[in-house]
Amino acid sequence: MKWTEDHDLTLCGEVLLQEPFKHPKNSKERGEVWRQIALNLNSLASPIFKVSKRSVRDRLTLLQTKYKEKIREEERASGIDCEETQLDAALEEILDKEKAADMERNEQAGTLTKKHQIEKASAEEVRRQAMERLGKTQKRNADSEEGKPSKRGKRRSSDAVEYLKEKFELESKLRKDEMELKKNEQQMLMDQQSQMHKQQLEMMKMVQQQNQSLMALLEKATFTK
Repeated sequence: MKWTEDHDLTLCGEVLLQEPFKHPKNSKERGEVWRQIALNLNSLASPIFKVSKRSVRDRLTLLQTKYKEKIREEERASGIDCEETQLDAALEEILDKEKAADMERNEQAGTLTKKHQIEKASAEEVRRQAMERLGKTQKRNADSEEGKPSKRGKRRSSDAVEYLKEKFELESKLRKDEMELKKNEQQMLMDQQSQMHKQQLEMMKMVQQQNQSLMALLEKATFTK
């Protein structure tokens, strides 16, 4: 199957909806979620997918690798954000959710290392300082900043991500409704066939009874003669 941007965006939307990262890596539960993602994608009328749970997992890993490299190149170049696409927003959302889920599992299991603790505290301090600087800069340059590219901050467009999630929640509901409708149609067809078969049996029984009555009358008429 040839992957297009539409396929990639659809894949990311399904991942955000199903959230396989809620389960530990290599777990049976995560594998089952990936299997469901592949089934859901293959059931779409457009774009058309022909995938397995491994192929969708490998494709997402490739997209994440390319996205991380894109961010590193932008940071090395100027530290200024380029235009963000819906796919960029979705990939960052997935990466953030994966990281948060891993951290939560480590904390719950009591296996959060000292390095992670230091990194977490350092990240929180860096964020606090950055927010303070940003506030001062915005206050000082409120008029002059219009039309200029902003320094790197939170890349994700929350509106784009929310739109993507809502889109696939709706499509998922439509798929379920369609499956339920097909199931009901099949049940109705089976009921109709069963009813027709029952009617045919009743008609055959009536014909048989009529034949028996006719034969009895003929026998009686013959005996009378």
